[in-house]
Amino acid sequence: MRKILLFSTLSLFTMQAFAQQQIPEYCLENDVVHRYLTEVQYDPNDYSYSNITDYCYSYPWDWEGEGKGVRLDFPKPVPIKLASALSVAGKLYVGESEDYSDADLLVMDITQGTDSINVWNLIPGRTYNWKLVDAESGALITSGKFKTTGTLRMLKIDNVFNVRDMGGWISELNGQPLKYGKIIRGSRLNVNKDTTKMITKAGAEELVRVGLRSELDMRDAGHSKNAKNAFFGTNYPILNVDEAYRSRIATFADAPQSIKGINQLIKWLKQDKPVYLHCSVGADRTGTIAYLVGALCGMSEDALCKEFELTSFSGDKIDNEAVSNPKNLQEKYERLVRQRDYTGRLDKNDNNESYKFAKMVDKVKTFPGTTLSRKVFNHLTTGVSSNYGSGKVSADDLVWLVNYMTGYVIVKDITIDCNASLTMNKGEEFNLNAKVLPDTATNNTLTYVSSDPSIVTVSDEGVIKALCCGDATIYIKADDLVKTVRVTVNRIESITPANVEYKGETLNFKTPVTNKVKDGSFEYGYYFNWKNASDADMTSAGFDLTKYSQDADSVYLQSKIDGDDASEGSIRMEWIVSKKKTYAFGFRIKNSTDLTTTKNENLKIMLTNDGKPDNNPDAIILSAPSYNGEWTDVQYVFTTTTQNRLRIVFTHLSQNGNNTCFDNFYLAELNVPSTSMINQVEADVRADDRIFNLAGQEVTNPGKGVYIRNGKKFIIK
Repeated sequence: MRKILLFSTLSLFTMQAFAQQQIPEYCLENDVVHRYLTEVQYDPNDYSYSNITDYCYSYPWDWEGEGKGVRLDFPKPVPIKLASALSVAGKLYVGESEDYSDADLLVMDITQGTDSINVWNLIPGRTYNWKLVDAESGALITSGKFKTTGTLRMLKIDNVFNVRDMGGWISELNGQPLKYGKIIRGSRLNVNKDTTKMITKAGAEELVRVGLRSELDMRDAGHSKNAKNAFFGTNYPILNVDEAYRSRIATFADAPQSIKGINQLIKWLKQDKPVYLHCSVGADRTGTIAYLVGALCGMSEDALCKEFELTSFSGDKIDNEAVSNPKNLQEKYERLVRQRDYTGRLDKNDNNESYKFAKMVDKVKTFPGTTLSRKVFNHLTTGVSSNYGSGKVSADDLVWLVNYMTGYVIVKDITIDCNASLTMNKGEEFNLNAKVLPDTATNNTLTYVSSDPSIVTVSDEGVIKALCCGDATIYIKADDLVKTVRVTVNRIESITPANVEYKGETLNFKTPVTNKVKDGSFEYGYYFNWKNASDADMTSAGFDLTKYSQDADSVYLQSKIDGDDASEGSIRMEWIVSKKKTYAFGFRIKNSTDLTTTKNENLKIMLTNDGKPDNNPDAIILSAPSYNGEWTDVQYVFTTTTQNRLRIVFTHLSQNGNNTCFDNFYLAELNVPSTSMINQVEADVRADDRIFNLAGQEVTNPGKGVYIRNGKKFIIK
């Protein structure tokens, strides 16, 4: 008995699983459109071609029985086959919920004798329940389930063309499809400048059934005279965007009409009033709005191209507008053909730049941003201004729209505790205190990168540390938003109090400390404190000012190869110093040709007296540094005796390709306790055997006592 029960149970589960697998599936995309969507992959870097004409029939689209007779802008229906013809009138219910409580429940009256029913305008990727009941008694006749596949939701609306849902396209923001039933685009519902309706009563009812509650007409009032009351009914608002005909494709960036349309669309969606978006044919004006919204919501460029070109599968026969009295069929379809031409990715034949889709893409890509979505965000929040008005969309509204359509919360802004530029001193730290707005952003993780970690570093917590004089950029990123801060590490025009290690002791800069080097960062070449050297003299001597690649306004001094290695050209630079004072002196040095140079004999740094030649016997020579292709910080600390000048001499620095570069000179007096004077005599830079007492004073005729010579103590008895 147990075995029989077990077998029965397994059989039941197997039958249920088999039944679930047998739910029929139907692709809602018509065959031609389905092939186009699956076979074509556009290159986002190349807008020089279009594949649309490989899938569209040549004109005319014959929907009156001649030729193909196929509406390429229509979806495929779901066919429900009945076992036998109905013996009574029936009523069909189709919905996703098993109790048929859907807001967009499809209800159809089925006539007696029907054996097959076509169901239109469903949503792809859903499982639907259906039941057929007796129209009079409500008794169940038959029921079933089916699944819909595909991505694109095309709609069949009586006497309206080119109608399709903006939903279903995958957002690259989160890999999810845009929501169906929120924005549906299509052609006009009445003939331009005429009171003639195109949409039928049944068509209007079907648009309402699928959820539309407002109408955004991108034809102004003059082009749609009677469209002040929506054809859906008096309870459904409508807006005619004045002069919207000017906001066509490539000119969208200068079209406040597009901005106005998007603002109205967001307003109605916030009121839970899904929008029917259209112009005349639903191509350029409608396509502009659809492109901006789709790109903002993360659609790929391939998807945006296809979504735009799908209009070419439509053929809005507007012969009573374009050609009132056609002489022949070709003339009747004149505008239809032109419409298909300029709805392609690139119109190679039409010289009207305003209709070129590629031009619109080029325009939007000029806005800042790391993704197309961010570029559109920046365009819409920046706004436009033209002879026809101005406008912009608020950042908060755009964040709301993306979340509404995709379920993803984009980053609106990153706030930091400084401006776009920041000046720091070497050794300082600064906390950016970066915060993501809104704090509900889906990806609110902050990352930080320094363009030059040798100048400034930035921690994972956003703390900047200045390491070396120069300029660098800090990149702060959250999601696809990148904020930059230009950091200038002070080039020592003034020196903040700091500690300097000198002979084993820590010495303090005086407060405040003024840099005695005028324009030591070489910002202004015309005002150098060069002795006997003008800007022109520097050039003739084999030097020039080189711009930093990352900052065109900042320069440094560089020797250059002028073809004359034996050039006698040289430049001197000197500053006044006070006797018996202690100073800190420094600069940056590197070799632009990546050579390693050790103690360049053509570079002399010395303490001397005013008017004395470079080789005078009283000069104290400071050792020349070694350097290579990287900026090297050089620092000297010295105490003068009888000298009153600090001098640097540059001679033949271009010889043998040794292109030496200098920047960030500084000279500052140190506050040195008198008890430490013994440590202020720098042995390695003394070039003679002069004698000093313990106070650091030179003694010419020493008597008995303790003295210093060449940095060492000795006793005279």
